[in-house]
Amino acid sequence: MNRIALLAWLAVILAIACKQGTAGEPLPTVATKPPAQGAPRSFAMGISSFPPALTQASYDATFALAASAGDVILIQRNVPWEEMLAGHPSGATVASTRRETQLAKQYGLRTFVAIDPTDPAQGRAQPASLPPDLAGAGFADPKVQQAFLTYARYIATNYQPDYLALGVEINSYQRAQPQDFERFVQLYHAAYAGVKSISPKTLVFPTFQLEEMQGLLPVDNPQPAQWFLVNRFLPDLDLFAVSTYPTTAYGSLDQLPPAYFAQIASYTDKPIAITSTGYPSQSSDPAATDAAQQQADYLQRVLDSAQPLSMAFVIWFVSQDPSSASDPALTPLQSMGLRAQDGAAKPAWDLWAATARRPWEPPAPTTTPVATP
Repeated sequence: MNRIALLAWLAVILAIACKQGTAGEPLPTVATKPPAQGAPRSFAMGISSFPPALTQASYDATFALAASAGDVILIQRNVPWEEMLAGHPSGATVASTRRETQLAKQYGLRTFVAIDPTDPAQGRAQPASLPPDLAGAGFADPKVQQAFLTYARYIATNYQPDYLALGVEINSYQRAQPQDFERFVQLYHAAYAGVKSISPKTLVFPTFQLEEMQGLLPVDNPQPAQWFLVNRFLPDLDLFAVSTYPTTAYGSLDQLPPAYFAQIASYTDKPIAITSTGYPSQSSDPAATDAAQQQADYLQRVLDSAQPLSMAFVIWFVSQDPSSASDPALTPLQSMGLRAQDGAAKPAWDLWAATARRPWEPPAPTTTPVATP
């Protein structure tokens, strides 16, 4: 899979989704959630607000789908640098915030907001979408720091999220910019304190890219493992959160080591969370006939690991195959949804929905106490 192309396309669609909210459109009707049945699960389940089509209705529908088979909605955002430097969000940002918080409340969903300050189209080697007067700046720049801190406080104040990622796949930035990464770490600790002073119950953390964390990427030039980076965020780390897309490093599910997820517990005593994952239901090999079942088998691996590891939550990023991903480089994304483009359930969706029907009984939340300034 062309990971850079995939990340670039994600950046585009997420930026568009950020602008979808408008105050004038009515909220959709909430469908009745199926009754709980089966043995309790200790982990929450969720999808992202990544829409299958670039319309308001499609974006709203991701909240309905998340509520029909899960507990959490992931909202991933770049930093609106110019707005934050100006000291106030734009009308579009305010409208989007208002609509998303209304949708989450209406559907009874926990919110997970991920602030993504680096550019996936550039392999996360630089901050994303900086204004022209900040071109080439890094996290040592006072204006970049100010904007990031202001946005973190805006999210904490207006979303009061259950979970907040301050940095997405941040180990990729460390690989590309090791010195500026240290400046980001300092900024992270300041943002953590600011968020906790506003919303002390929010669980705050960065996310790490698991395949790169292990030193598996790029596959043609493996790098040293990065597990040591976790310690750079202590003690201000409420979860050890990873994104994971095994097809970026392994040719088939059979190659995935048995303890692929269990190994994470060797590097942390924090609760583990999978903040983004997926697996294609179609194969580039014309002889392959079981790709949809492979997707379900991968999901089963994830769910089988979540319970014994007492994961906080599992997020499947693409809920429904998008209608917009026509680039051949994005073939895995085209089939990564739990449901097909027409909404038909895949075997992985049936497994997901059945697991989501089990009652969620989370352990008591733990946060690091932070004194109010």
